[in-house]
Amino acid sequence: MAIEFPISVLKTLWSRRADGHWEISDLKGLELTSESETEKRFFVLRGDVQLMTNSPNRSLKDVMSLFGPTDFLMQQSIVPVVAWLDGEHAIRCIGTASIISCTGYLLTAAHVLMDPLESGYGAVRQGNHVTHHDSLNFGVLIPYWAPGNGMTLQKAFRFFPFEKRWNWGEWKPSPLLHEDDRWEHLSDVAVCKIAEIPNGNAHQPLTMSLNPFVPGEDAYALGYAEMPDIKLDPSSGDIADKNFRLNLNVSVGNIISTFPMNHIEREVSTPGPCFDFDARIPGKMSGAPIFGARGAVIRGVVSRSFSGEDHAYGSMLAPTMDLRLDEPQIKNRSLRNLLQNGNEGMPIVEGARL
Repeated sequence: MAIEFPISVLKTLWSRRADGHWEISDLKGLELTSESETEKRFFVLRGDVQLMTNSPNRSLKDVMSLFGPTDFLMQQSIVPVVAWLDGEHAIRCIGTASIISCTGYLLTAAHVLMDPLESGYGAVRQGNHVTHHDSLNFGVLIPYWAPGNGMTLQKAFRFFPFEKRWNWGEWKPSPLLHEDDRWEHLSDVAVCKIAEIPNGNAHQPLTMSLNPFVPGEDAYALGYAEMPDIKLDPSSGDIADKNFRLNLNVSVGNIISTFPMNHIEREVSTPGPCFDFDARIPGKMSGAPIFGARGAVIRGVVSRSFSGEDHAYGSMLAPTMDLRLDEPQIKNRSLRNLLQNGNEGMPIVEGARL
């Protein structure tokens, strides 16, 4: 089925009211464009400078986050998952995440969260839990405009470590004596929490859908394909390459099939309810949001792909909406009740097939 171009993603603009509640102050469809007319299904996102609102009722510091090229505006909501140990000279990029609340809830892939353990750095298993080393820095990078030379601005990055993480599954013993137990995912969707932005400003969330993809629907995935390690200055811990640039890639395809009962029937190896689509998904895009409804809502996250092929699998978001986000003092919380009853600043959209 032919993709309907041009393509765009719906972005909401949030602020905090005087009473402490979050509100949508504007919204805009950001067109996703390629610099090449021949590369419309996989490309590095660029775009003209845009202003998210024509009536910013904000402090100057917050207004500075409301304008920029399309890639900068999208990078405030779609962020690279990174990890490094204290004293290392480079930051690893291990996947992609998307912000889904003003307070800092994110979606990514569950296997991305397991990377420090499974790749043998920064984490150990203790009983049924994974414990991170104190020296591990594990979280996301979010860009902002910082003062440059004279009256200019330059893009800089804030690191937000993961404060809380949820993924669902169980440990399965290996039949081989020389192999450790393995974690069997119930779904490849995971939820994380980072700190709020200082001074009461809002993270800029994307909109989640309660509905699954249907075969033939257009699907857009945005993530940090094959992002290289970021060199650090060993004396300061700052990014050493002053010309470093985050490249956000757009990959477009159609949904081929859906597997809503995959957690029971095990039709494909992707864990849990999932779908496949005919898009190019290189490495480091794991956890990237996959948009449906012509870019209005997130319906899933990238789970796995096949090198050099236009074929990938995504995990369905809707079946995870009722999985519990428990903490020692908080029980029976889920994405659904945060969305419907919480004050986290999560966009809710209504309409046919949204």
